[in-house]
Amino acid sequence: MTPVPAIPAHPCIALIADMARSRELVPSQRPGVQRRFQDLVVFLNKTYKRSILSKFVITLGDEFQGLLNSGTPIPDLLWDIEQRFSDRRLRVGLGFGMLDTPLQKEAINIDGPALHFARAAIETAAEKRSFGGVFLGFGELDQVMNGIARILWFHRSKLTAQQFKIAELLRHGRTQSEAAQELRITRQAVSKQALASGWSAYAEAAAAWRILFERYVNPNLEKNYAKHRRQ
Repeated sequence: MTPVPAIPAHPCIALIADMARSRELVPSQRPGVQRRFQDLVVFLNKTYKRSILSKFVITLGDEFQGLLNSGTPIPDLLWDIEQRFSDRRLRVGLGFGMLDTPLQKEAINIDGPALHFARAAIETAAEKRSFGGVFLGFGELDQVMNGIARILWFHRSKLTAQQFKIAELLRHGRTQSEAAQELRITRQAVSKQALASGWSAYAEAAAAWRILFERYVNPNLEKNYAKHRRQ
């Protein structure tokens, strides 16, 4: 008899993302959209593998989900989810909690409070038309995380295509001179666009958000894990 896998007492962050208004896609558009959607999932699994507890996987045609063992990459992950898939806006729900089912290599056939919170967050995002990530299950941090998420998303939504290109380079550590060289524009043009886009303020806010995850969310992940290991 094949042994039944034990259910790990492991808290995690569940992330569910789905396409807004995907039913409006005409049949001829859908194959290309689905291919780019799959490409996004592959990119996320490769880029964030160190923080992934269970790999992102498409569960429905217009939705994917995964489990994280750290909140640190969430600011960058949300940026990539938005910028690497532009066919439709993506609603993102993030839930903190335990699992009621065995952990899988890919985030499929799993259930528990973490997933329930993430699903409820998706429903809230759809109801309130909230983008940039909706957080549930993080206790008193829910309001803080959601407030920051909304401000940063609003900021991103105002960037022009050129400002996005510049921000993408700067957020990966390029200097303004290096960004100018790569984009084949002057350093002055980069400086002007970075100032107009408020990039410095955005970067500071994202860094502060990351500190909140590292100081208050990640320790809870580890503390709860240790607590349940002792029981």
